[in-house]
Amino acid sequence: MNNFEVCMKSLSKISEIILSERKQRKWSQQLLADYAGLNRTTIGKIERGDYDDVGLRKVERILNLFNKSLMVTDTGLPTLDQLKETNNG
Repeated sequence: MNNFEVCMKSLSKISEIILSERKQRKWSQQLLADYAGLNRTTIGKIERGDYDDVGLRKVERILNLFNKSLMVTDTGLPTLDQLKETNNG
């Protein structure tokens, strides 16, 4: 899987989490939008995985309402230091 595919899979997962958390709380898209200070159209776009014109701050505001956050992890090939640790461990 290349980096683009990993990114798209991650965005899709974020959309699933937001939709699931909203439905679990029985919130409408409008209610979530009101809580996050966004408009309902933005919530719908994010839940559909349409991130055109949607910034990270908007996604973070939504995730924070669900006590969740974005996290950066390393993907792809290991670094030289990681390879050294593996060989020495």
